[in-house]
Amino acid sequence: MSRSVDEAPPLVTTIIPTYRRPGLLKRAIASSLEQTGPAHIVRVFDNASGDETGRVVEEMASKDPRLAYHCHQENLGAYANFEFGLRSVETPFFSILSDDDYLLPGFYSRAIRDLQDHPEAMFWAGMTLSVDDQGRIWDARVDRWSREGLFEPPEGLMSMMHGMAPIWTGIVFRRDVLHSIGLPDREALGPSDLDFVLKASAAHPFVLRKYPSAVFTLNPSSFSATQPLSSFWPGWLKMLSNLEGSDRLDQHAKAIALEALRQDARQMLFRRGANALSLARYDFTQEAAQALRSFFGDGWRASILAVLAWVCERFGYAQGAYTRAYRFTERRLVESRSGLESRFGHLLRRT
Repeated sequence: MSRSVDEAPPLVTTIIPTYRRPGLLKRAIASSLEQTGPAHIVRVFDNASGDETGRVVEEMASKDPRLAYHCHQENLGAYANFEFGLRSVETPFFSILSDDDYLLPGFYSRAIRDLQDHPEAMFWAGMTLSVDDQGRIWDARVDRWSREGLFEPPEGLMSMMHGMAPIWTGIVFRRDVLHSIGLPDREALGPSDLDFVLKASAAHPFVLRKYPSAVFTLNPSSFSATQPLSSFWPGWLKMLSNLEGSDRLDQHAKAIALEALRQDARQMLFRRGANALSLARYDFTQEAAQALRSFFGDGWRASILAVLAWVCERFGYAQGAYTRAYRFTERRLVESRSGLESRFGHLLRRT
């Protein structure tokens, strides 16, 4: 059984920023309160939802004193609300949980045990399952790491390149990380979570385990899926700038990491441009093509996106054919990872 707050001071804080998702928020809170092992508390920061969020949380809090609720009088913006939650952390460890994600059993127990065994490690990273709105597991990137255990800089940072960085939903950080590298960079925009994890791994050792720890929801109506390129691309440029200006790496390691991250940026722009085209978001696709050409001199990928966007925008049948082909490719990708479903599907909450 989980210890009560009366038996031991809490070791971990679950930070949950939220805005107008009371149903999903209830699932997220429950997944944290159900964690066994170390004493922990849950803090919900409501960005002035103005709906039933307060009632839902207060009803749960009345049954469990580990849960506390703070509602801002006005909407501060997503980043300000997030920072408010981070600044409130008083426990030795914390984790960050979006209101549409949830934790898996044993996450805190496994993480704190490893962190206590490795006091030099600044954080513990487990496996986060990326799941779409239909309950299909798309990825579990930590499962593809070549090994587990303790990673020292710069090995840990290098292991995170090419899309292999653990999602922070399945990470437990020491509070000291906030004093070491600061709060997540607002100017990094959408990739600020990746930027934060990369900074932490460049500066400190960490422990990684292929232990299923959390579920990250791939939400087609999320901010990152619906906003223009300008909502995240400048953030990638800031992330590259942060890495280039880091004093935590020697010049050789920095050069290798920068080149890998630039490759990741090119691939990310192309993939997002291709996905936007399947949704007939022509402006986004053209902007992605322009970014590929301007920042990376990648005329080949840029031309593919630009030509496809031009054709699809002018010929309805071409748009339909492209969308069907793109969706078919997506389905084949998910089917190719059916082993993830057989291994981890039983862990998902199907409600």
